[in-house]
Amino acid sequence: MSARGSRGSGTDEAVDVDALVDELFALPLEQFVVARTAASKRIKASGDAVGAERVGRLAKPTVAAWVVNQVARERAEDVEALVRLGDELRDATEDRDRTRIRTLDRLRRERVERVVGELRDAGEVAGRSVSAAALDRVAETLTAAVMDADAGALVRAGRLSQALQHVGFGIVDEGGEPADVVELRARTGAADAAATSEPKGGGRRGKRSSGGDSADDDAVEEAVAAAEREVEESAAEVDRLEAERDDADARVREAGDAVGQVEDELGRVEDELARLADERDTLRARLAEARDAESAAREALDAVDERLDAAEERAAAARKARRAARR
Repeated sequence: MSARGSRGSGTDEAVDVDALVDELFALPLEQFVVARTAASKRIKASGDAVGAERVGRLAKPTVAAWVVNQVARERAEDVEALVRLGDELRDATEDRDRTRIRTLDRLRRERVERVVGELRDAGEVAGRSVSAAALDRVAETLTAAVMDADAGALVRAGRLSQALQHVGFGIVDEGGEPADVVELRARTGAADAAATSEPKGGGRRGKRSSGGDSADDDAVEEAVAAAEREVEESAAEVDRLEAERDDADARVREAGDAVGQVEDELGRVEDELARLADERDTLRARLAEARDAESAAREALDAVDERLDAAEERAAAARKARRAARR
């Protein structure tokens, strides 16, 4: 969809809102909030207030929804095959062909498990690690794309903000709330009826020129302007909080990495301490043995000294006797 400014403000430049929306959902998850704000401002500057509001209201995807969006882009053929499989399942259900239903349902499980299994084996998506819980929600979303035609179209478009789940009576989001996939398609899809069916200035200004009460129109317009300001302020606050959350998530991951490194180093130090303790015990045992040997050697030396003294006394007595005999 192409939304073009028409007010001669100097910033009237064609803006392809649909292309911008598609780019937003293709971005790395941590860039979404900043890029959404920039896109909304750019669209508003072009004179498309409705398109700007539409983009400004887009919710940042959860991790599971973001993964599904990437799969829709990187594995479009697999997603398309799943959506077509859903059409076949609905036809078989309408025909009450139980054999065909069982065959298609088994094929649905195999295809979903293959996609999710390959993601699990890879361990990451576009450089971002994905938890087992998130992959479970990815599997539920792909299943919902098979079971519900509107959910399938939404998944195929790659513009999810929440993962989906088919629960038998309809589609719910990650919070367990009913998901109006028809409305979500209109909100994020290429066809934006609100942006194309009324002038850029909005229907309220058109009514003012039809001869109604200008005072009432002014009051309504002021109320609308106040509401729009409140929406913008709320959106800015949400953006700020989401940015803080992303920063906190990054700090948690960094702290977790640091904890892991310290634990590894501590483990190495404790292993070294254990080795040194064993070496210390061995040296102490050797020292005790050496001291025992030293004591035994000293005792032997003392015994030899005593025998030497006795021998010297006997030699002196013999020399004395010999001198006496010579006289």
